[in-house]
Amino acid sequence: MRNQLNRRSFLKMAGMVTGASALALAGCAPAATPNTSAPAVAATSAPPAQQAGAPVPALLRSDAGEKDYFEKAISLFESRNPTIKVTRVYSPGQEPYTTKLDLMIAGGDPPAIYAPFSARGYRYYASKGLSQPLDDFINRDKVDMSDFFEDALKGCKYKGQYMALPLDAWPHLVIFNRDLFKKAGLPDLTTDWTDKTWDTNAYAELAKKLTDPATQTLGSRIYSSGWPAGWVFGTDWFTPDVYETGIVKTWIGDKTPQTIAAVQWVADMVLKDKTATTPAQEKSLAAANQNPFTTGKVAMYVGNIGDLSTLQQITDFDWGLAALPFPPGASLPRHWHVWIDFWSMIKGVKNLEGAWQLLKFMVSADAQKIYPIEYGPQSSLKSLANYWVEVQKKLMPKKTDQEFQTMIDAPKNEQIDLENWTINFSPIQTQAMQPMLDTVWLGEKTAEQAIKDVTPKMNQLIKDTTAGLS
Repeated sequence: MRNQLNRRSFLKMAGMVTGASALALAGCAPAATPNTSAPAVAATSAPPAQQAGAPVPALLRSDAGEKDYFEKAISLFESRNPTIKVTRVYSPGQEPYTTKLDLMIAGGDPPAIYAPFSARGYRYYASKGLSQPLDDFINRDKVDMSDFFEDALKGCKYKGQYMALPLDAWPHLVIFNRDLFKKAGLPDLTTDWTDKTWDTNAYAELAKKLTDPATQTLGSRIYSSGWPAGWVFGTDWFTPDVYETGIVKTWIGDKTPQTIAAVQWVADMVLKDKTATTPAQEKSLAAANQNPFTTGKVAMYVGNIGDLSTLQQITDFDWGLAALPFPPGASLPRHWHVWIDFWSMIKGVKNLEGAWQLLKFMVSADAQKIYPIEYGPQSSLKSLANYWVEVQKKLMPKKTDQEFQTMIDAPKNEQIDLENWTINFSPIQTQAMQPMLDTVWLGEKTAEQAIKDVTPKMNQLIKDTTAGLS
């Protein structure tokens, strides 16, 4: 794995810095013609006539250290498919990526593959009739769908049709400073995802024991400064149908005591117990592209696989990996997110068969051994879990078999997120949820008051962003 500023790192910083505006702080197959009868782009023009030999555009991210891996994978595809020429289109992530995607669609040469390298997932485009259904291709080529993580496949469907396929997995774990634990006379954290004694109460108590004002050592980073804070006790901000439909329709944050209590629990560690980093501290270090944990002054935190490249560079102390804690008393199952990206196709590509062959290859085992595995994240294919471990053992020879097992078990214990898989969460998050949470982290409001106060705005945003959606 290489040192990288991946989408996950960016979003964690964005969660602090967005809130910071308020805080100031595979082989060829025979050609076929699957169904392309869904509405055309913006219903303004008919799809272009198919051009069998036309180049296949791939919209890729340019600013996260991934280019070498994209090039390697696509070059392998071209060597196996000499009649298909891939046009690499690179763009920085986030807003520039979304802008480039929209311009390609408007220009009549949409991408054969694109990924959620911005805050907008494929269901946004699917809701506008812009996504290419993949079911006919999948069935024709007998793609083994059973090898993908089930939760990821659930997110790849829109109105009963596959319009994307999973490409990677970025699960979360607890990362801890083993030296600080030993100094405090504490054992390593558990690697067992079924250990119900390991809950958020235990996490908070450990944070207190590991906090030492004399040495400016904190027990934890802030558990989450963004929307995942509401998930910590096993519940959600919205009704479960959002993960099936991709549409945020019903706000229940104000009616769910566990969600309110979870946000307050996160805030209490920062403001009351003073055992966790403040958003201002996080922002200050993020500005220098530094993880607070690497300073050696933070005992543990919830991180993801994308942090491993940074952790591998630590030489001043030993660190370990553990399972995420259960909600208090393990009264509910864990409710935490695994970031899963996908490749999707925009309808109207000029070379539909070539586009499908590229997308199919990019989610195949041969391609995923290059990207994402050589880059760092886990594969979306269950069959490649042990291969990922083999690659990572060369980079982290001191990690135990139990720690590696914890990492590959993580996606099975986590759920798809709200960002990659929804149509209308992004404006809800930026305009209402994050500003509301910032008032809690600043101590301006309790979680209960902040959530109550934001409810009218939340309901109005949901109404506005679901107009015309079904």
